[in-house]
Amino acid sequence: MKRFLLLGISLLIIIGLQAQDRRSDKILQTDHFGFTAMAYYNFANWSTGKSRGSLKFDSFRIWAQTDLDSKLFASVQYRFYEGWRTPTNLFVGWNINKKNTLKLGQTHVPFGFAFQPYDDWGNITFYVGLQDDYDMGITWEGFYGPFAFYAGFFKNQQLSATNVQRYDADIFPGDPSPDYLIPVIKRNREVNQFNVMAEYLPSGDRWDIQTGIGAMFGQLYNEDTEEFGTRLAAEGHFGINLYNFHLRLQETWYQFDQKLPDFYPAAAYDFLNVSSWNFAYEIPSSANVFTASSAYDFIGEKLTAYVNYSLLSGGTSETNSQLLTGGISTIWRLFQIYGEVHYGVNDPQLSGNASGYGRDAGTYDVGFQIRFYYTMSILNEKTIEYVKNKLSKESQE
Repeated sequence: MKRFLLLGISLLIIIGLQAQDRRSDKILQTDHFGFTAMAYYNFANWSTGKSRGSLKFDSFRIWAQTDLDSKLFASVQYRFYEGWRTPTNLFVGWNINKKNTLKLGQTHVPFGFAFQPYDDWGNITFYVGLQDDYDMGITWEGFYGPFAFYAGFFKNQQLSATNVQRYDADIFPGDPSPDYLIPVIKRNREVNQFNVMAEYLPSGDRWDIQTGIGAMFGQLYNEDTEEFGTRLAAEGHFGINLYNFHLRLQETWYQFDQKLPDFYPAAAYDFLNVSSWNFAYEIPSSANVFTASSAYDFIGEKLTAYVNYSLLSGGTSETNSQLLTGGISTIWRLFQIYGEVHYGVNDPQLSGNASGYGRDAGTYDVGFQIRFYYTMSILNEKTIEYVKNKLSKESQE
């Protein structure tokens, strides 16, 4: 009932907001090679000492994409953080025709909205591994008028399951948080995952809609019992763009069943170990996740105010986890700046004071960040055309 009330309030307060994809390292189709660098200022209530603010390096991201010919293309992005590094995507693609495309490699998993809009922090759907996820497999995309269809098979998660140095959230077989819990190592890993999704994408003069449903079925292999559990998830999403207003709404349900050794306590089945952003934590084995994201463009994409909210509840969770992000972003040529306030309840990724989502840690964390991005396209279609023209002139001389 509360979830439907939140949905109704969101629609009444900001009717008609959009499902537009916008992210900090957005790369245009005409860009072929470049980098994105990020630094940030952080002030948080969980920091120790008198000085709680700090200016830090975040990441250096190298990206490349190219058309090998009229049919084949490829894309890669690799990120370097302080003390760790990880690939984001690495795939080759084939344009079968104008309507159908195949991708092979570490490619995007089709499930709901592609990623958290407007900010670069992420929401709870992302941190339970069901948004902006890249795994090793093959995907198909088909576009037929206002309808879009997606399907994918993923043999396993990206990188080794024991590696916490990853961008997205995947199952982790190690100990998630020994500082807060009696260590319980659950040696699970993701295998044999199928995804399907369908969307309806009507549009008009200065408006468009993105709405659809998606489902996931996968297995959860346990290295101790050598048995397969199951991973199930389903979602429904709706987004609309009307002039300068934007809105995204998504409801997600998931249930993961583990095949643990017989000597494990019954409570061990209620939570899973996962990792993302070089950090391991827990998530409920089953839960519902609701997300709402809204924004208003004051000067196109040059100045945008936004609010993102996510709520995890139900299933095997002990209590609710929430994350609320409000902020303003601005774009000036090659620079992007985000000023954000984050408020989290039982959110391990925000402060680390909670051991997992859905764990009743009684934490209420507040943080403020200013993030600075610089994106440089070293090789794009303009530079290629410039070099071609210059070589042509020199040969004529």
